[in-house]
Amino acid sequence: MAGSSLQQQIASMRQSLFDEGLLNEQFIELEKLEDASDPNFVKDFINVFLTDSLKNVIGIEESLLYLKADEPFNITELGKFLQQLKGNCLGIGAKKVLIEVEKMLQCHEAGDMEGTKTILPTMKQEYNNLENKLEAYFELLPHIVPEQSSDPPSKGSTSSGE
Repeated sequence: MAGSSLQQQIASMRQSLFDEGLLNEQFIELEKLEDASDPNFVKDFINVFLTDSLKNVIGIEESLLYLKADEPFNITELGKFLQQLKGNCLGIGAKKVLIEVEKMLQCHEAGDMEGTKTILPTMKQEYNNLENKLEAYFELLPHIVPEQSSDPPSKGSTSSGE
């Protein structure tokens, strides 16, 4: 019974990642790439995502933090960090983070650095929320057989009005 309860908890955690709009169908496609020859593929991929994305979040934050009125802003560097973070989010299906990054990119491309700064806290909050939930999920996952965690989320739970 304890194993079944753990399986239900893990399934519920996974489903909530989709229900809350944190992940989209790309994550399911990523899971399909995992097999017996590389049973930690998704976890390893997520760890790379978290490491690389954190570097980009910090780069974005520092680029905006050091923006000074009397110095020309290095808009190229900020754009690079935003584009890299967008690509990382697309790779795993990090839906909510991606939405905020795209808003920041729109402001950036319009030259609205104040708008970009305004969105930063929300983007960081979404990133931290995703990071915490993915870490909790992958911490429990090794306790069950991989095939038991790979069911797609229920229909309708991944769609939202983007």
